Amino acid sequence: MFDKFCLFLAAVHSALISFLSVPFFLFFPKVGQKFQQMFGWGWIWLMGIKVTVHGQENLPRVGGAILAPNHESMFDIPLLCSLGHPLCWLSKEEVGKLPFVGWAMKAMGCYFVKRNRSGHDINVMKEVEEGITRGACVVIFPEGTRTRTGALLPFKKGAFKTAQNTGFPLIPIAISGTYQIAPPGTWPTRGHLVTVRIGLPLFFSREDSLESIQDKYRENLIKLLSMDRGSAYNGSHS
Repeated sequence: MFDKFCLFLAAVHSALISFLSVPFFLFFPKVGQKFQQMFGWGWIWLMGIKVTVHGQENLPRVGGAILAPNHESMFDIPLLCSLGHPLCWLSKEEVGKLPFVGWAMKAMGCYFVKRNRSGHDINVMKEVEEGITRGACVVIFPEGTRTRTGALLPFKKGAFKTAQNTGFPLIPIAISGTYQIAPPGTWPTRGHLVTVRIGLPLFFSREDSLESIQDKYRENLIKLLSMDRGSAYNGSHS
């Protein structure tokens, strides 16, 4: 019962912080980013999540980048927000329609796709590339959606084509422990340990094939994940 009460408080916290952040994102973006960090901190504190972060120095101090985490849980999002790095997000269109959170994401300049391979999505990805060249750090989950089994899902092309087209770094981020907070069909529980490992930036060119880019990313991501899941980890459910 206490876990559910804390989840309710976290939802209220999210709505309040998101609502308050909108004018700041519009007129004082640096202050708006502080609200994004408070959003993440609130979830971590209320859900009793103990977070260890490695490699935060690999995030760019200036300039754009594609941040490419594995996606185990809805808790990946507040976890990344809590890092305090200015972030923008690529998300599905439905999220942008949510009250409070959707309003804040639109105000911070996030990008929304329909995920149906439409011309709209192609235009959105061009906007993402333009944003990165202007200095935005955009979070793109290469799996496209969160896993339902704990295993890595097949990768979508968006993050890799963006890295290929822009020449800006793609940074693998390995998240371990958020899947256990709320496996499919269960209520979230408190008090979990989570580790975030931020890898070295990967650079690609237009001459690199998408297959080779995906392979290099997967190799680096699994290497990071295996530090917490054992050397035998290969991306499958364990």
